[in-house]
Amino acid sequence: METLKDIAWKAKYSPEDGDLLELFYIPALRLAKRYDRTTGFFGAEALALAARGMEGLVRNKGCMRLVVGCTLDQEEVEAIEKGQSLRDTIGARLLACPLEATSPPIYQAMELLAWMVANRHLDVKVAVPCDLNRRLVAGHAIFHEKTGVIEDEEGNRVAFSGSINETAFGWRQNWESFHVFNSWGGTAAHVDEEEKSFAQLWSNTSKRAVVIDVPQAVRQQLLTFAPKDGQLPMLLTIQEDSAHYGKTDMPEELTPAETTSPQPPTDTSTDPRRAVWSYIRHAPALPGGGELVGEATSAVTPWPHQVRAFERMYHNWPPKLLIADEVGLGKTIQAGLLLRQGWMAGRAKRILIMAPKAVLRQWQIELREKFNLSWPIYDGQKYYWYHWPGQQGAREERVSRKNWHKAPFVIVSSHLMRRQDRKIELLEEAEPWNLVVLDEAHHARRKGGGLNHNDFRPNQLLGLMQQLKDRTQGLILLTATPMQVSPVEVWDLLDLFGLPPKWTSQAFLEFFDLVGKPMPTHGDMVRMAGLFKAVEDAYGEMTEAAARKFTKGSGIRARRILKALRDTATIPLRQLETEDRKIAIQILRANTPVSRLISRHTRELLRKYQAKGLLGVPIATRQVEDRFVELTPPERQAYEAVENYISSTYNNAEAGRKNAVGFVMTIYRRRLASSFHALDHTLESRLARLEQTQPLQARLLALEEDIPEDGADDEAMDVEEASTLERDALVLEEKDEIRMLLDQIHRLGQDTKAGALRETIEALREAGYRQVMVFTQYTDTMDFLREALGKSFGQTVLCFSGRGGEQLSSTGSWMAISRDQTKKLFKEGKAEILLCTDAAAEGLNFQFCGALINYDMPWNPMRVEQRIGRIDRLGQENPVIRIVNLHYSDTVEADVYTALRERIGLFQKFVGRLQPILSRLPKTIQDLVLGEGGDRRRSTDQHLQDMAFELKQAEESGFDLDAAAQEDLEMPERPAPLYGLPDLGRILERGAMLPPGAEASAYGVKDFIYGQPGMDEKVRVTTDPGFYDQHSDSVELWSPGNPVFPEPEIFSDDGQVSGEIFARILR
Repeated sequence: METLKDIAWKAKYSPEDGDLLELFYIPALRLAKRYDRTTGFFGAEALALAARGMEGLVRNKGCMRLVVGCTLDQEEVEAIEKGQSLRDTIGARLLACPLEATSPPIYQAMELLAWMVANRHLDVKVAVPCDLNRRLVAGHAIFHEKTGVIEDEEGNRVAFSGSINETAFGWRQNWESFHVFNSWGGTAAHVDEEEKSFAQLWSNTSKRAVVIDVPQAVRQQLLTFAPKDGQLPMLLTIQEDSAHYGKTDMPEELTPAETTSPQPPTDTSTDPRRAVWSYIRHAPALPGGGELVGEATSAVTPWPHQVRAFERMYHNWPPKLLIADEVGLGKTIQAGLLLRQGWMAGRAKRILIMAPKAVLRQWQIELREKFNLSWPIYDGQKYYWYHWPGQQGAREERVSRKNWHKAPFVIVSSHLMRRQDRKIELLEEAEPWNLVVLDEAHHARRKGGGLNHNDFRPNQLLGLMQQLKDRTQGLILLTATPMQVSPVEVWDLLDLFGLPPKWTSQAFLEFFDLVGKPMPTHGDMVRMAGLFKAVEDAYGEMTEAAARKFTKGSGIRARRILKALRDTATIPLRQLETEDRKIAIQILRANTPVSRLISRHTRELLRKYQAKGLLGVPIATRQVEDRFVELTPPERQAYEAVENYISSTYNNAEAGRKNAVGFVMTIYRRRLASSFHALDHTLESRLARLEQTQPLQARLLALEEDIPEDGADDEAMDVEEASTLERDALVLEEKDEIRMLLDQIHRLGQDTKAGALRETIEALREAGYRQVMVFTQYTDTMDFLREALGKSFGQTVLCFSGRGGEQLSSTGSWMAISRDQTKKLFKEGKAEILLCTDAAAEGLNFQFCGALINYDMPWNPMRVEQRIGRIDRLGQENPVIRIVNLHYSDTVEADVYTALRERIGLFQKFVGRLQPILSRLPKTIQDLVLGEGGDRRRSTDQHLQDMAFELKQAEESGFDLDAAAQEDLEMPERPAPLYGLPDLGRILERGAMLPPGAEASAYGVKDFIYGQPGMDEKVRVTTDPGFYDQHSDSVELWSPGNPVFPEPEIFSDDGQVSGEIFARILR
């Protein structure tokens, strides 16, 4: 069988070669199985000339997809912006040039075209030019180059590109030409690029065009040429036996057209209620403001940097981006905006969110409270939903391993899915996803963290993602710290998106090594320029405007340097003057896969723009204070006794059990650094386990707080693994020794650090900070502190932990309160001290609170950053926020943190390039506390010296994640959303617009009592985001996504409704 490979295609065709139809078009289509084509104009003449070629495509049961350009004038664009239907406008434009059969050949061509459409051999879409904000542009041709891709039965492909005139005169007479590329020679990359460009057009994700299905009226006019009574078109019957022809066996993308006259769409304007709900359903997918409907119907008002990240993802669908903003700058907001809009526009019908188990609940709460999405968590055995007031069914539902992934939207533990016995469910059994989100993506890394660059073995999570990336269209990764140990970890994450072939891990490391040199050699510059060109080939050219940022605005200089970097010859690069060479290095650093695939914002950058007036929101300055608590002699004696027990137990353990014993001893040490009460509780629990009087399940619940989140470990630990280590270490512990430690702790008097906490709170009050958040790692410490503080500050103390909110009652007991009540009491100033544990405080954002006390210091500095992020957020009301860290003096932890505070200003700012050193801090402290007691002081001094050296090296390194920070933070110009919460509020006010059976009545100034068929009882709803934020435990936000919001699909149709009609109905 002849294939495309059997023909010696020329690299370029022009009329000088002869008849272009006979030379290229017809022989190629005779072998075609698939034909994708873009054209600015598709006339009947060209189709008539190519009829024999089309017959070959049909004979092969092939399929043609055609995107035709359509140019609108300014009046038409303005009418669409005012609400006129885009589809109707394009239909009118195309119908203004009717398809006329002025000769028998043209009639036969139209007949063939209509038959191909009716039998799914030909699908047609229309493209209208737009700008980068997806706003329509008048008077511009959409395709300056006409392109096509032809594929045969064996998958061989030929692509062509050039200024090809589709009229008969153009084919035969004009001096126009086109280039040809193939998939089996040296030009396969060109074919792939044409494929990618066409796919973006066909899926309506192109940056340069809005693409819609051919309007119904135009389609119906075309089908009037179709042969009657199931006959074949004349051009097919005169060539081959009719048995060869039939409907295509290509995958069906569109519903086949009827050869009879299609029914016109329902005129929804005659039914105002149906018109309203049709618009609600379809508007999010429309250009010119539809892309803002998700945001406009949520409870979020995003900041400029969040808007830019959203647009970067949404307008490059399917999105592939690593969001690496510093803690507290709203990574989940950016992801949530994408999830909501992608769902509402119909782009994302299957979404998977993976995150560590500890933050699953937080994801669920954020999606519900900020984006009105009620999505379940799958815990390995069942779905469970976050409680909402309008909930009618069960909050839990058991589901099998075979079926859990059939839910269209689901949140699941990345720790669970990485397991060997579970990942098959995602990789083989689940249907592909439209979008996958991986939070805390830094846990996906190679073993050893990349210290050995020749060790490519992925850990379990990275191994899962390397396979899952091929089963999703879009992929979003979130982490504030993508580099834990080595820059190669960043490469591993970016490689999940697909990097240019030249950017291997070795080339990646080499590039950042070379670009960090003060004076790279000419050979170094050539190597870096080659990688620069590879980035431009993959992601588009760096603009002159971007380069001018490095040339003090000089366009001539920017063009000269860019030309030298892009030139295939090396001489222009070698001839750059010294200053131009330095600028070239800056441009090279600014144009890498890091800058193209990572969105990073830092507080330091935001402060610069706030100072320039480009960010209309306050950003606080941090004032960090370390306070060292001197232990009393009995406390010091007890502290050292525990230290010695930890060290001796670990060092006396046999090699095979050191890992398990080290884990348990580390728990003791971390809890000791928190409070004697926390250690007392743990030792009592351990003694009960040794005496077999404590149920395993009770310990499993408590163990979650003891699992370290340490960045340098190859695999993140889960509860089951931690429980196994605890059990293995039991055999080496002695009950008598634990009882002796407990006896010493029980004899201690008043707790010195608790007293220091009271004094610190009083000092902050005197300085004007009436409200303060107090953080601890452990619920046990929190319970101890609430009793101590309750005696001094009474009912002004609140608690928030894994148990939820708690408030001191008038009787002196602690009573449970809701999350909403906790936030409300603290925000209204009715509580002045909020005691929190780390995990529970995620998502409790208090921009009004100006002070925070770290009662204990986690070994991982990022945990402290996350705490500070609860108050150090955009919009913080206090110009200066106070951070006080409490340390036991003369301890390993105090020494290490003091050194870091003095050396790099830890917690004053966060520097991305120092993360590898900071991520190793937990392991450093662990080694020191487990070491022999007599050597601990000397070992600590040596580790601090080594750390200082490493910090100096890191500061001089070429790889700087902060260089990827976005520099343009002005709010981009955006159209008004096609509808928003105020419009939905008017529907509630006007009961006639509600679906049949639904009713709403005013309850307060901003809320309603709402009911609809199928609800057990009515619920309170609102369309005011501020009111909802304060009452989310008792009120529903009435907008798409909420379970009590009517499904627009049930009470709407496919008829097009303009925004003008929608607004007029609700006026």
